[in-house]
Amino acid sequence: LIMPSWYFPPGTQEIAGRMFHHLAKGIREEGIDARILHSEYSTKGPIFKKTTFNIEEDVPTWRTSQLFPPKGNAFLLRMWINRCVSDIVKYIEKEGKPDLIHAQSYLAASVCAALQDKITVPFIYTERLSGFVLGTIPKHHYPFLPGCFERATAITCVSPGLLSLMDQHARKPIKVIPNFYDEQIFYPDPAIQKNSVFTWVSVGEPANIKGLDILFHAFAALKERMVDVPMQLILIDRIPEQEELIKLAQTLNIGQYLQWTGLITQTEIADILRKSHVLVSASRVETFGKAIIEAQACGIPVVATKTDGANYIMTSSQQGELAAIGSPESLMQAMGKVYVGYAEYDTKNIHSIVERRFCKKTVILQWIKLYKSLQS
Repeated sequence: LIMPSWYFPPGTQEIAGRMFHHLAKGIREEGIDARILHSEYSTKGPIFKKTTFNIEEDVPTWRTSQLFPPKGNAFLLRMWINRCVSDIVKYIEKEGKPDLIHAQSYLAASVCAALQDKITVPFIYTERLSGFVLGTIPKHHYPFLPGCFERATAITCVSPGLLSLMDQHARKPIKVIPNFYDEQIFYPDPAIQKNSVFTWVSVGEPANIKGLDILFHAFAALKERMVDVPMQLILIDRIPEQEELIKLAQTLNIGQYLQWTGLITQTEIADILRKSHVLVSASRVETFGKAIIEAQACGIPVVATKTDGANYIMTSSQQGELAAIGSPESLMQAMGKVYVGYAEYDTKNIHSIVERRFCKKTVILQWIKLYKSLQS
């Protein structure tokens, strides 16, 4: 049973939490009965509790939603945890006790830890949250963290950098198991023509964490140095700060070189990546960097800031260039270096480097090995 701490609304193309669905689907493809249980108690919920069960894109999915105030203090967080525990208990009464619960991030793990007082079910606690890096986990959440670390049967995270920050909370080993990409969607296609204009592409939001202001300054500086080179920057995702970014682009005189896609499907993202030349990840924080492996799976080089995720993924200069975090000048220099040496990057080589480490089949087998080790 996979329990996300956040999950996309049903029937939408929202990106949030979609990786948990992909995990469940990938595990099911290997013959294991993986399911999703998600409790959405928030200000967006209905007044009266609503519980649904559907097969969502081949994954059995239980959802509960109800209006609930923000978890602004320890009392409200405890109430939220108790409601989620109640949902698991009701699930077990109807469907039977799962062999294992896979809690995605510390909120879901807090629920699983509290569940042990009622029903003992082994659980894995997996973390990918940038809050451990940024120090933005609310203070009233910290008293619940020991239960996550102490009562979990196993703990994993998505990169060595995040592991080093989590180590201070854990008294047991933490295993790194990365995110993966779907090789049926993200792959190189030599038959596809690149855009006639040299195309940089950025994926994700929010603007500050993804460093989009830094990217705009770097792109503007590059355009100043390479006035006669036709180039454009595509920004993928629904970005809440788009209006502010448009004003910044106008100030920097780069507005005419930008394309905004809004929220699009993974297949559409892959199509854009294959037609583009370079992905730029200007993030201030990145515990992993899923867009980086997806771009590289499509065979394109990457310019990325030296976040924990990028340092973990980009182990060879054949994959692209790394730049200092928070420095438009460093990012511009890295972008310029990749542009000048673009002909030296080999699509097949870039793809094979990430395929060996991050393709779905490889990572799913790591999960299955861990699951089975906990049942032996």
